[in-house]
Amino acid sequence: MRLLGAFLRLLSLSLAVLTFREIWNRSFCRPLEQLVDVITEFPNEVEYIFRPSCVSLQRCGGCCGDEGLRCVPVETSTVTMQLLKIKPNGEAPYVEMEFTEHKQCECRPRQDLMRLGRRRSKGRGKRRQDKKGRKDCEL
Repeated sequence: MRLLGAFLRLLSLSLAVLTFREIWNRSFCRPLEQLVDVITEFPNEVEYIFRPSCVSLQRCGGCCGDEGLRCVPVETSTVTMQLLKIKPNGEAPYVEMEFTEHKQCECRPRQDLMRLGRRRSKGRGKRRQDKKGRKDCEL
């Protein structure tokens, strides 16, 4: 009988539905652990090989629920990490490198969409002027 009870508890746990609140909290914009390539963070150091080649950092990620918004850092901090920097001549000293971690994130308007919106409105104005110019020429 105890075995049946344990089995039923296990079965109910595996069939449990994640609530909306749990899913929302897991997916909403917030700092998340991400593996970041060292060379991406230090593009001027491409002649070296770093070990490890990527580091674990807290970076903003997740959904904002609107295409016009994106998840961006509003508070950051610097973390110093010791890595192995392998030089072309074979030397491999330990070096301390500073990386930026995201401490707090927020959904903010996408700058690229704002710029596109401005371009469209400027373009529309030019079209109107062109049409007026053509009417004047046709007369």
